[in-house]
Amino acid sequence: MSITSHRPHHRLCALSLALLLASAPAWAQPSERQALEQLRATTLALIDALVQQGLLSRDKAEAIVRQAGAAAPHAAAAAPAAAAAPAGNTIRVPYISETVRAQIRDEVKAEVLAEARTGGWAAPDQTPGWLKGISFEGDVRLRLQADRFDAPQYALDANGVRIGDACTLLAGNLPAECYRAQTEGPAWAPDLTNTGIARNRLALRARFGLHAEVSDDVSASLRLATGTSSPVSSSQTLGSHFSKSGIALDRAYVRWAPTGNVRAWAGRMPNPFFGGELLWPDDLSFDGLALQAERTLGSGLVAYANAGAFPLEEFNQDRRDKWLYGVQLGAEWSLGLATHLKAGVALYDFANLHGLRETEPPPAGGRAGAVPYFGAQYPASVRQKGNTLIRLNDPSSPTAAPVWGLASRFRPVNVSAALTLRQWAPYELALGLDWVKNSAFDMADIRQRAGTTALDGLADKTSGLQLKAGFGRGRLAERGDWQAFVALRQLERDAWPDAFTDTTWHLGGTNHRGWQLGLAYAFDRRTTLGLKLSSTRQLDDGQRLPDGSSSLSNAPLKIDVFQLDLSTRF
Repeated sequence: MSITSHRPHHRLCALSLALLLASAPAWAQPSERQALEQLRATTLALIDALVQQGLLSRDKAEAIVRQAGAAAPHAAAAAPAAAAAPAGNTIRVPYISETVRAQIRDEVKAEVLAEARTGGWAAPDQTPGWLKGISFEGDVRLRLQADRFDAPQYALDANGVRIGDACTLLAGNLPAECYRAQTEGPAWAPDLTNTGIARNRLALRARFGLHAEVSDDVSASLRLATGTSSPVSSSQTLGSHFSKSGIALDRAYVRWAPTGNVRAWAGRMPNPFFGGELLWPDDLSFDGLALQAERTLGSGLVAYANAGAFPLEEFNQDRRDKWLYGVQLGAEWSLGLATHLKAGVALYDFANLHGLRETEPPPAGGRAGAVPYFGAQYPASVRQKGNTLIRLNDPSSPTAAPVWGLASRFRPVNVSAALTLRQWAPYELALGLDWVKNSAFDMADIRQRAGTTALDGLADKTSGLQLKAGFGRGRLAERGDWQAFVALRQLERDAWPDAFTDTTWHLGGTNHRGWQLGLAYAFDRRTTLGLKLSSTRQLDDGQRLPDGSSSLSNAPLKIDVFQLDLSTRF
């Protein structure tokens, strides 16, 4: 018998089922019956696959099965007659040969694959080339955060009435209203809104990314994330009457790697520099161009260089655009299989980020909006707290709301090192060091730009240091994996722009010292529960006002932050 592949697939399936149904009762040998049942299951599975792919409706499939049942007697009649056998012996019915069954199987397979090619869905053993180069990733984190402050304590008279104003304390944190009342420079943290009221909140972070290998040398990545109000955090605080969270373009970049040791990045990219979170928070992405290169110097020794240029603020009427330039040199040593050391030295230049006082009143009339003004301000949308600020308003408008700019220029030098010891495999000990020094702090330059002598005696507080030690699994990938760490930090007020600091330490900003403890446990595959406790307090630089009281740069401000994270990634 012969069945051609030119017939519609439902007629083919119906005929195949008819032959199977007709032969089933007559087969007595177990091996032959098993082969028949396997063929029957294969045919039914093919029909179901056609339904699942949308090539055949469910009603049509049921009709095919009914048609096959009705055709079974005719197919059985067409088969050769069974030979008579002595009583008590098994009756054999030579119905369909192995050759015919193989022909049916091959023709059904060929027809299904033809339909797959015509319909555009992939064959089982083949995936389109463009799809092989695409991968997806994402993560979701729900955070319970508790912020605790030292409540202010005041001196009271015999009647229990406070002595002095709200800014005259015995102990505790200085109220936020004292910081917000600042109108002249130098000023510190004029945006504070809470320094004494405990806060409990839930925060959500969700990220979803796509990575495409465009060619052997070029790849591209996109990532969306929650959190639209801060450059250094993707967490979205919950509690807005179930309003939907905002989604932002967190990353979008092209990566070109013409050789194995040279890579170029363009767009909105991950941090291209080596270092800890003292300077660069994990959630921060960079806009601009970056170049990375490596060179093997010997067995286990690799030198590397990173460089980049990143626009911070661009003006359409001013040549003083704000940019970040960075260059880093370093090396990696693999001292056997169990010891790895990486270190680097970087120089960063925040061009035109410093404040410059205006010398004329705001432009009016036809000049309003047509000439640059207040381009040197440090925007409230990004600044956190800690840096020394100067007022940029011209002297002829003392009643206008103050506009703040950074007192210091910023050209920090950074040294980073990370030592990993795996002698306790599968566990490892990780030790990290980060040190920074702002080399551009110049008191004479600050006084000239601020146009005031009120900054005389301002202390040079421009360095920072963080030490960190962690022990546990290198990655939390499987159930039972865990990590623990402890960190110590001191970050002086003008060591680094406070806009680009981690919001966990001291709730963001500079001018603090403290410690941090953390523990994370994977209770399921790629799903973890993490605990982090941070305790910080504002630094005291010894500077005092003429009346002997503390300035706001070293006013008491103690903050404890507790974070409980439920995280999963895919």
